[in-house]
Amino acid sequence: MLRHYYIVDSVDELEIIEHELQSYGIDKSQIHTLSNNDQSLGKHHLYEVDNSLKKGLIKPGDIGSVIGIVFAISILLLTYIQGWYNGPLGGMPIIMFALMVLVFCTWEGDHIGIQLPNINSKAFKQYLENGKTILFIDVEQQQELTINKIMVSHPKLKPEGITTTTPEWFVLQQKKLRRLLK
Repeated sequence: MLRHYYIVDSVDELEIIEHELQSYGIDKSQIHTLSNNDQSLGKHHLYEVDNSLKKGLIKPGDIGSVIGIVFAISILLLTYIQGWYNGPLGGMPIIMFALMVLVFCTWEGDHIGIQLPNINSKAFKQYLENGKTILFIDVEQQQELTINKIMVSHPKLKPEGITTTTPEWFVLQQKKLRRLLK
């Protein structure tokens, strides 16, 4: 999937664009808006960016998890090599300790991530400070033409770039989950 970024001046214009995108088959889970004024997004019923995406929460949490896994495996290997699992208590306290290290590292990674802004938020910081709104649209290859047609009809919309994003299978699972919850 590709993620298209657009800068929008007016939240009213953004609401029109979002309705057009949905009428052309772009799912609501593929449309995200980032703004410093979340209240105006709520008034216009726009799909705002999740708080975990506003902060740098996901990547540091993943890094913390990987570090925790490495430490936990190291603890378990050291226990096995040294034969400490043959003691009077067996290996259960060591396994519990390894799990605690894993959980702690993951938690600490998330804790650090909460304090950091997301990479996308850094790139658009100047626009957000000037009161603009950022529109993210995740599109599949076959939806590219549709996006281009819609965006050409909105001259106030400023294209800001394209990056790769979430795999298509993940977005399909999100759509299925939404249908299931309805």
